[in-house]
Amino acid sequence: MVYRKRTAMSTFLAMVLMVLFTMVVGGFIGSWMIDTAKTQTENAVNNSDAGCVYASINVRNIYYNASGTEKIKFTIENTGTRTLTINKIRVLADNSNSTLFESIYKAYPGDEIPVSEQIDSNIIDSISSIRVIPSECPTKAVTIKGTEIN
Repeated sequence: MVYRKRTAMSTFLAMVLMVLFTMVVGGFIGSWMIDTAKTQTENAVNNSDAGCVYASINVRNIYYNASGTEKIKFTIENTGTRTLTINKIRVLADNSNSTLFESIYKAYPGDEIPVSEQIDSNIIDSISSIRVIPSECPTKAVTIKGTEIN
């Protein structure tokens, strides 16, 4: 019987492969970290407009008549010192349906704006919540629970 000596991979080749593998993995991780940091920074910039510090709204006098005119009425009050545009009002029903009103209400500081919207009672049987969203500062949106509605 003749035994042949098997030659393994050379130490130099093993080191080169290890360095290449490390660089490839490092490149993927580095690319992922850069993308994540960029996304997080963009989100922080978009949601932290310095002017939004002075933005504040309040919703009061909420009334819903499901049996007659099927209207929801309330007053938006700008309690901050920044002018806001309310361009989205989302009404969510107890049955998980929702309606989005995209009327535009411009609210200057100190303004009280009456809102009246027609609601289809086939879609919104009873209101779970109402969300009033200012376009300039969406993080200052106000949510009213259905229990606060007369």
